[in-house]
Amino acid sequence: MYKTAQIVWKECLAFKKNEKALIIYDKDKEEIAKTLFDVGKEISSCELLLMPKTTRAGEEPSDSVREKILSGFNVIVAPTTFSLTHTNAIQSTLKQGARIVTMPGITKDTFLRAIPLDYITLKKTNDELIEKLQGNKFHVETRLGTDITLFRGKKSKERKFHNCCGIAHESGKLLNLPDGEVAFAPLEKKSEGKIVIDATCMGLVKKPFKIYVEGGEMVDCENKDLWKLLTSVDKGTNLAELGIGTNPKAKIVGLTFEDEKVLGTAHIAFGTNKSLGGKVQNSVHIDNVFYKPTISVDGKVVIEEGKF
Repeated sequence: MYKTAQIVWKECLAFKKNEKALIIYDKDKEEIAKTLFDVGKEISSCELLLMPKTTRAGEEPSDSVREKILSGFNVIVAPTTFSLTHTNAIQSTLKQGARIVTMPGITKDTFLRAIPLDYITLKKTNDELIEKLQGNKFHVETRLGTDITLFRGKKSKERKFHNCCGIAHESGKLLNLPDGEVAFAPLEKKSEGKIVIDATCMGLVKKPFKIYVEGGEMVDCENKDLWKLLTSVDKGTNLAELGIGTNPKAKIVGLTFEDEKVLGTAHIAFGTNKSLGGKVQNSVHIDNVFYKPTISVDGKVVIEEGKF
């Protein structure tokens, strides 16, 4: 635990003397938070903040926690049960120049197994993949029946790819550990097709289910719990993200924050996409992970059944 925490502070964050760090956690993540605190305080100033547990990914923290987050820390580390990544509180802190690590749902097993990586090699892998994915029209298929088309935009208005490679050494950088994906926010109101989810959706998928998309919105879903959640939030059915996993140590364990990073998978999220460069901000962001995607860009196959 101690050695992995050192990797977070030194390799991922390049935390320095005279910097200030805040570790936000809820009661279920206390062991990891305190390990991070013990290592961080050996380098520079660290504070621990216990927050009330939120109820879903993307839900805003309490006003007092938000106030603390925005009070001028150089680094924020957030091992929490549900993701704070796409909240206004975290995005506002990024604009102030903080370097941020979120660890939604982190477990001791994942902490020890999927965070110790060669991050230089991971960055190179992501860079090369992004270079091959340049283009506007994305077509995603799987043998189970996924068949969806998404658009990134033409060069003057294209959506930026996010290279999630576990390195946040510059001001205003955010990473989600364990890391390892490339992702973008497809243009709103343009995606069309069907997605078959067979890996993860708010836990392990016991039976594959279909999601139907028209005009960039989920219009029907065989998973009624997902449908109920997304339709309860304004613009919750917005198709928010296409992501591709690149972490060779990640495994499908039923926890989205790890499963979406698994090499050979892809994920499509619904809800907020503003943190990825889109136009929708709300209180939900749900990733849905599926195996062995075949992805074509402007008619050229870049990934075939999960292989780059």
